[in-house]
Amino acid sequence: MPHFLRAHIQKQIALSNIEFEAIFRVMQRRVYRKRELLLKAGEPGDFYFFIIQGCLRTYTTDDRGHEHIFHLAFEDWWATDLFSFINGDPAFFSIEALEDTEVLSIHRDDYEILLTTYPKFERFFRLLMQKAYVASQQRTMDIMSKSAEKRYTELMRSHPQLELRVAQHHIASFLGITPEALSRIKRGLIEKRRASI
Repeated sequence: MPHFLRAHIQKQIALSNIEFEAIFRVMQRRVYRKRELLLKAGEPGDFYFFIIQGCLRTYTTDDRGHEHIFHLAFEDWWATDLFSFINGDPAFFSIEALEDTEVLSIHRDDYEILLTTYPKFERFFRLLMQKAYVASQQRTMDIMSKSAEKRYTELMRSHPQLELRVAQHHIASFLGITPEALSRIKRGLIEKRRASI
């Protein structure tokens, strides 16, 4: 587990043993069962989660009770309600384990101390947040400019194991479509493949 975290961080920045021990010391290992909430909307989003094993969904529920998935996160990814984590406001999103999931979590207070004490971590988390922001913008642009079929095929290309790990209704929610629409897309793709043989 320590090696997994260190390898992840060192993709972005070089760490001394002292620097790595500083972050590892303030991160707590937690295990969540499938369907267990790590964060509930309306509560303070005090933790940033690094996924060792498993899958998380970050989602919101509208006034009609419909859930909308904002983010799916797997091993070697981070998850939080960033607005709540940074500003200390109540969380807009809930975060739920879609599988039994093991994470390392860092509390907001420890995060702030770490960034002040070790400037390298300020760079690391800045790069992390920049990538998250770019990915969020890309997803918004995709929803606005690409067909649901195109979004589905690109998602499956980039995450070929997704359908083995995530329920169809969650994939549909992430794509911004109904489960019925996703079924139609999948049937259409099967028919296209058959026609091309």
